[in-house]
Amino acid sequence: MSVSSTWQRTAAAVTFAATAALGFAAEPAEAPAKAWPMFRGTVEGTGRSAAVLSLPLAPRWQKKVSEIGYDATPVIAEGVIYLGDLDGSFSAISLADGSPLWTITGSLGYTAAAAACGDVVVVGDIDGVVRGLAAADGTTLWTHESAGEISGGPTVLEAEGDLPLRVLVGSQDATLACLAVADGRLLWSHTIADQIRCSPTVADDRVFLAGCDGKLHVISTSDGTALGEVAIDGPTGTTPAAFESRVYFGTEGGTFFSIDVAEPAVDWQMRPAAGGQAYRSSAAIGTTSMGSLAIVGSRSRVVEAFRLADGSHSWRQRMRGRVDSSPVVLQAAIGADSPAEVAVIGDAAGRIAALRSSDGEIVWEFDAGSGFVASPAVADGCLVMATDDGTLWCFAAQAGTP
Repeated sequence: MSVSSTWQRTAAAVTFAATAALGFAAEPAEAPAKAWPMFRGTVEGTGRSAAVLSLPLAPRWQKKVSEIGYDATPVIAEGVIYLGDLDGSFSAISLADGSPLWTITGSLGYTAAAAACGDVVVVGDIDGVVRGLAAADGTTLWTHESAGEISGGPTVLEAEGDLPLRVLVGSQDATLACLAVADGRLLWSHTIADQIRCSPTVADDRVFLAGCDGKLHVISTSDGTALGEVAIDGPTGTTPAAFESRVYFGTEGGTFFSIDVAEPAVDWQMRPAAGGQAYRSSAAIGTTSMGSLAIVGSRSRVVEAFRLADGSHSWRQRMRGRVDSSPVVLQAAIGADSPAEVAVIGDAAGRIAALRSSDGEIVWEFDAGSGFVASPAVADGCLVMATDDGTLWCFAAQAGTP
């Protein structure tokens, strides 16, 4: 499985308003064990969950919910799955048994994940309309209209000082909007030179936005002021993962970046071999006894792990199809062994796999029969995934598994 690649540590064309060290957490952020409230689980985009799953998993239930299919990743809160399909339906579904709770229609379709914000669920659609929906019954509480498709899920910002509970939503009209969750009021906006397809990443009161304009943008969460930008090799729609004053993401050109946003500089970049394909998977942060990793899927049909220290490959695991789905990292109990960290991911051939973070070995897999563009969601002992043929799967520990 060896693929020749080179990496290099470079300075980049970078401008920043401030270069003070950032206050990133010493440990990668995790979504709570009972919820997966937004696309990458956390505002930092780490793709990590505090949940512990017992392997092997088995289907708890499966339902053909959509006749068209899913690109959007499910989100989960308070035992409810929220998910929109490509045919314009957005639904609340019971995590326990897959029963429908409510559905709204009338959109052209949804490719982006929603965000669960307490009593309000926020979701954007292909029309460019962002809706605040009552979590209880789907009633539309407010709308915000942009001039382009919403391709990335909202990122939730907690209330702070005079600032209310907010969501950040990017649009293909190249604008990032900060909206009040309660009423959809526009608090600020920031426009870049080309489309925004990623979910915004937030750490240390800064937004990290990887744009289709070939730049990583750094923006103030308080007022949308531009704080800096870093040139990358071209467009990307992937969501950066933030950890230890760096952000990690891949591009359409097939390069994977580590950007030191405190320095600032491109820390390292992994360049593909000839024929290397795009990254449309967003990375998750893995931790092992040998150091931390960025774990990510590729259209080259592999899942790979880069060492955060220098960008070298820790491992590669070949999959059956291209991997646009983004991994979720969590602890998994495997038989009688102590829990080990795994990355769960799906591919376009319908394979779901749990790969051990330390070496990439597949410790559990399942053939769903239909492919995955959407990423996993984990909550309350369950793994939820939505296929491109409209089937929603919920997995839990097999009967008799400790």
